[in-house]
Amino acid sequence: SRGRCFSITYYDITTKAGVKLMCTWLCYSPKLDSAYCEPCWLFADCSAPAYNVAWVRGVRDWCHLSSKIEYHETSKIHLDSCLVYEQWRLHGTIDEDFETQIQKEKNFWRQVLECLINVTFTLSMCNLAFRGHREVLGHANSGNFLSIVELLAMYDPMLKQVISMPSGSILYLSHNIQDELIEILSKHIEGNIVEEIKAAPFFSIIVDTTQDILKTDQLNQIFQYVTIETDERNVAIGVKINESFLGFQEICDQSSSGLEKKIISCIEQKGLDISKCRGQGYDGASNMSGMYSGVQARISKKEPNAEYVHCAAHNFNLTMNDSVRGIPEVKYFYDVIETLYTFFGHSIKCWTMLSSFASTSELSSNLTLKRLCPTRWSSQYESLLALRFRYLDIMKALTKIVLLSKNADEHCEASALKKLMENLNFVFLVLQTKILEVVNAVSKLLQSKDTDLYKAAKLLCKVTEDLAMFQNNFKEAKSSAIKLLEKWGGQTKFEEKRVRKVKRHFDELCEDERLANSESFFKVNVFYRCLNKLTNHFQSLQAVADKFSVIQPNMLISASDEDLYKEAEKLANHFNKDISLVFPGQLLSFSFCLKSEISKQSLVKDLANMLIVDNALASSFSDVCTVLLLFLTIPVTVASAERSFSKLKLIKNYPRSTTGQERLCGLGMLSIENDWIGMVDVYKITSDIADTNACKMFFF
Repeated sequence: SRGRCFSITYYDITTKAGVKLMCTWLCYSPKLDSAYCEPCWLFADCSAPAYNVAWVRGVRDWCHLSSKIEYHETSKIHLDSCLVYEQWRLHGTIDEDFETQIQKEKNFWRQVLECLINVTFTLSMCNLAFRGHREVLGHANSGNFLSIVELLAMYDPMLKQVISMPSGSILYLSHNIQDELIEILSKHIEGNIVEEIKAAPFFSIIVDTTQDILKTDQLNQIFQYVTIETDERNVAIGVKINESFLGFQEICDQSSSGLEKKIISCIEQKGLDISKCRGQGYDGASNMSGMYSGVQARISKKEPNAEYVHCAAHNFNLTMNDSVRGIPEVKYFYDVIETLYTFFGHSIKCWTMLSSFASTSELSSNLTLKRLCPTRWSSQYESLLALRFRYLDIMKALTKIVLLSKNADEHCEASALKKLMENLNFVFLVLQTKILEVVNAVSKLLQSKDTDLYKAAKLLCKVTEDLAMFQNNFKEAKSSAIKLLEKWGGQTKFEEKRVRKVKRHFDELCEDERLANSESFFKVNVFYRCLNKLTNHFQSLQAVADKFSVIQPNMLISASDEDLYKEAEKLANHFNKDISLVFPGQLLSFSFCLKSEISKQSLVKDLANMLIVDNALASSFSDVCTVLLLFLTIPVTVASAERSFSKLKLIKNYPRSTTGQERLCGLGMLSIENDWIGMVDVYKITSDIADTNACKMFFF
């Protein structure tokens, strides 16, 4: 190069008029000591005939560089390369264009999916069907899902653009996306619940089975656990008892071993540890509650501290039912009520006639005859209440039917019912509503999620006391029955029955004679007998409740230190995996330090709130806190399981009988656990789905 080298003056070109212009395409590599054309190096067409490789590999002819630059600047290959280079510099690469387009598609589909998710949530919470007879947009029977989408499209430009796409486009409106959305959303909620259960110190299982519309046995999974709610500063603000639904399972083996395997399998599939199970809640079926080979016994072998509690509400209803089933007069009375409902309910004419006699009383006019539920004794309160307050209306309707009906069967049945209802025995039993008022209130309280074991035991004891008090009110009840009957003009004496002659043996006393007086017979054999049978039950929860009697507020105040220490020691020995040996001392210290505040509490949950929330002393009395949470974890009823079956009947009904198991579980989760819907990360879900869909839309 004759001692010459590259100079910065080569970057400037001076025109004839003296104007300096920058040569932006030229670049120099000090390391290689060569000049290059950047646009040609990047974008030159190598296959062109005039392609000059020199400006790509490097030029070092410094003597003739100026002329080479001037010649290269005017070449077509260079000009084409510069145009491409400038477009790339201003607008980016093709990859960036692709990425921008995909991101645009992603944002579009994310907003669309957000609308579809909200539609899915709404239909699931309302237990409505998704699909129609013909799933085509614009069709009259396209189903609720597509119909709501079409309605929203009238106000949402995104959805309007979707439904306006040509046939064959990916619209994300098919039944497959419905299943996909239901599964993703339900799994998301299920995951949140499972994480909360894992964070809880203990959990209990509540299990029951029922048949769906296809006569398939469905087992539900309810988990009860206690959480300490906190604010944004992680300060405790409340103690909450949770009963969470985790799906339905199809059951093929109804034996205790089959059910036990299914329950254990469900627990393990959720990633939960059976060693943290402290309670089992089932109904009284032998395969569930069997002492030796029932499900509760089998699970207790795996985890001895899993206390079994026979559902209090279930046991209560069974006890009430069994108590009167053996009394012929009472059984016959309820048969008459069912016949009365059938008589009026199966005839529009008779029902209209009964409605025409509506009383002036607002309470009476709003009450109608109701069918009896054989498995829910407390629900019969409403049936008797309607009969009690509409007694005169019913008698008027029956009389009118007897006088005017030309149908012989109808006439005979109305006449027979009228004759039975004019009897003092019948009217007296109608006034059982006073007894059932107590029963109904307790039954509803037992089904509450906030009812603990000790409260349930106290409620059942209170029922026993109230029923015992009714034994002294026979005269008052008789007087009320006579007053009601006098308004109609019926017989105000108990029905006389022929006394059966029974052969007396030589060793019988004269006091062994049967009651001849009809009133005394009814009083002893019906009224007293019914109440006595009811008061001899309701002891099933007491054994488990007694184990935790030491943490009841009233005992903490009234018991001596010796008694408290002794009972606390028993509890610590029984739950030695959860409670340390210092628990008795902690309990005495807790009772002494907070005695005035404990005296203001009535329930264990109130005590837990006082310790953990109001005073923030959970760490100081850690074992006391553990025992309180353990007690609140043990289930009282399987009412939540029964409620989930109500949802099952709404979701898988006759028109939707082909619903699959996975879809049933997903819809059940969204319907029952709808409180979690507000916590679902919709943005993350829509972004994940939109990522895949945006690529499909762009490339296909």
